[in-house]
Amino acid sequence: MTEGPSRALATLVEAVRQLEGLTGQVGPFALPDDTCDRAPDLVAAVCRALDVPLTFDAPSSARDRDFAVVALAAEIQRAQRAPELAGLRPEDGAAQARRLHADEEAGYRVRTVPRADGTVITVVESGPPDAPGMLISPPCSLSYRIALPWLRALNSSYRCVIMQTRGTTEPIVDEKDFDRRGYDLSHQVQDLVAVVDELALGPAHVMGLCAGASVALAATAQRPDLISSLSLWHADLEMGGDAEKTDHQVNLRALMDLGGESRDTAAWLRGKLTSGPMTGVPAGIGPLVVRPYATTELFYRYAKLTAATMHWDSRPTAAGVHQPCLVITSEDDDTAHPAGSRRLAEIVPGARLVVAEHGNHLDAFRATAEQVRSLRSFLAA
Repeated sequence: MTEGPSRALATLVEAVRQLEGLTGQVGPFALPDDTCDRAPDLVAAVCRALDVPLTFDAPSSARDRDFAVVALAAEIQRAQRAPELAGLRPEDGAAQARRLHADEEAGYRVRTVPRADGTVITVVESGPPDAPGMLISPPCSLSYRIALPWLRALNSSYRCVIMQTRGTTEPIVDEKDFDRRGYDLSHQVQDLVAVVDELALGPAHVMGLCAGASVALAATAQRPDLISSLSLWHADLEMGGDAEKTDHQVNLRALMDLGGESRDTAAWLRGKLTSGPMTGVPAGIGPLVVRPYATTELFYRYAKLTAATMHWDSRPTAAGVHQPCLVITSEDDDTAHPAGSRRLAEIVPGARLVVAEHGNHLDAFRATAEQVRSLRSFLAA
C-alpha cells in the first residue's frame, strides 16, 4: 500500500477506534445512514476487522436526526471521503487495519483493577516496568484515547498509566449497578488510589487533566505515601468565591445537576441537547468528547460523575498538599477560567504556576513539545 492510501486508512482506523469504547459498553451502535457515502464496503470491512460493531442505519432526515449521533459519526464520514481511499479493496483495508491495531496495541497494555463494590476500573499502561510511575487522570467519562498523546510522549522514561472513570468502561448489564456502587468524588479518589496501589506504581507523579484535576488533587492530599508530585492542566476546580468562572463552567454545572436528577430527566434533557447541531465539537477528537451524550444512560452517568467533581470545594484540600505541584493554564482558556488555576497555585504551598499567553482548553490533552519540556523540567527539579 502506497503512502497516500496508507495514511488515509490510518485516519479511518483512528476514527473507528474512537468509538470502540462506546460499543464496548453499550454494544452495537447505529450511526446515520449517510455516514458512509463514499466507501461503505471499506468502512464495514474496517469495523469488522477492529471488532467495533457499528451499523449505519440511524435516521438521517432533519426531522429525526440525533445530533449527538451525527457528531459521533463525523470523523468516520470525513475519513472515508479521502480520495486516496478510492479503489482500495475492502479486504486489503481490513488487513491493514488489523496491522495498525496490532502495532498500536503492542505499545501498551490494557489492565483492569477490580474494586470491592463490583466496579472494574480499566487502565492503559505503557513504558518500562521499572521506570518511575506516572498516572494520568482524564476528565470523567472520556476514553483513554484522549490522553494517548501524553502516554506516547512520556513512556520512554516513565511507566505511564491512564485510568478511566468508574462506570464508563465495562458493559452495561444492570443500569442500577452504577447507582448502587457510587459515583461521588470519594469513590473516584479511592479508585485512583487503588490503581496506584494495585499496580505498584507509587510513589507516582499524578497528572490531572481538566475535570480530572479534582480527583488527582484529592488523592494527592490523601495519600502522600503513594503520590510524590502533582501536575494540574487547565484544571476545572471549584474555588468558591475566590476565582471567577467561565460561562461554560457555570452552565455545565447546571446541566450536570439537572441531568443527574434521574434517568427520566436525563432522557428529556439529552433529547433537548441533541435536537439541533452540537456546537464546539473539536475536529479530530469529536467522538471522544461527545461520547457521554451518546445514550441516555451514558449521559446520566456523565452528569453524576462530573457534578461530583464540580461541586467539591478544592480549597481546604489544596492547602494541605505538600508534594511538589505544577499548575498549567492559559490566559484565554474560555472553558476552565485561568483564575481558578492562579488561585490554586496561591493555596498549594510552593506550587509552580505556568500561564501560557495563548491556548485553549484542549491543550491539556495535546502533549506538545513545550508542555512536555515544562513537565520534565518540573520533575527533574
